[in-house]
Amino acid sequence: MDLQIAQTKLTKVKNITIPDVFNRRMKTGISRIDSLFDEGILPGSAFTLTAKAGCGKTTLMLQILEGMSKNGYDVGYFSGEESVYQLAYTANRIGAEEVKIANLTDIDEIAKYMKELDLIIIDSFQALTTKEKMNSRQLEKHAVQTLTRAAKDTECTVGFIMHLTKSGDLKGGTIVPHTVDANIKIATIAEADDDCARVIYFEKNRFGPLNELECAIGHKGYDFDAVVVRDDESSNKAPSKQTRKQADLQNILELPSQGKVITLPLVASILDNNLTRAQFLLRELTVTNQLIKWGRGAHARWTLSDNIELAAENK
Repeated sequence: MDLQIAQTKLTKVKNITIPDVFNRRMKTGISRIDSLFDEGILPGSAFTLTAKAGCGKTTLMLQILEGMSKNGYDVGYFSGEESVYQLAYTANRIGAEEVKIANLTDIDEIAKYMKELDLIIIDSFQALTTKEKMNSRQLEKHAVQTLTRAAKDTECTVGFIMHLTKSGDLKGGTIVPHTVDANIKIATIAEADDDCARVIYFEKNRFGPLNELECAIGHKGYDFDAVVVRDDESSNKAPSKQTRKQADLQNILELPSQGKVITLPLVASILDNNLTRAQFLLRELTVTNQLIKWGRGAHARWTLSDNIELAAENK
């Protein structure tokens, strides 16, 4: 993909002057969110936000925009999914009354607004439109190139809310997640004692660590300071509950010795078809370097990290 990055000659790092924008961060005023973004959001960056329906994507973004608005930043929420009345109803419920919202999906019109704003949220990327005649792939490339380029030129950060398929895969191609600087996800916590528990985490971050934040969501929005209690931490749970997670993890790790390739559908099948729990456990095994993930979406496979030769064969 052509991101119009200017070609340069080989230069020693010590002779390169890093732009000041790399050392500036926009504060949301929500301490745990600022920490999640490595002490604030980088101006001019671009990120995606994905989650299953009902996990709280809109709520999270509205609360972040409200915090930034109170901190003196100019922000905007462009929706092609809900009318401004539906969005305002949600915003009022969670106390995000200072956020500017609009029903606007035209790529070029949104890019013009970015000259005046510090951060915008587009809900959703799949709802973006253009006056030019394009097929879906051309539109996808035009949208992400135009808006990420505008972000760099204007130092206005852009966040794309993305749709997922029923199987949990990203709708469309891989152009957008590869182009942006960060990919953020929201997921329920399978082991939590409360169905309102959420984990917000980075799957990719070019300008910081892969931080994550556990919190809870309720009628008034996210409680970022909530303590998530897991089943095996609750004293009133039966003893068998306390060892369930470890038993499930061990069962997953034993699949290769049974001649089976670890896949999301297979793991879900041994967890009573609980896809969310399967995703959670596979991610934990990957983050703790017990498994290596190869591929994406329906083609994803996991191999034991201590068997590099086998892992390479399954790449």
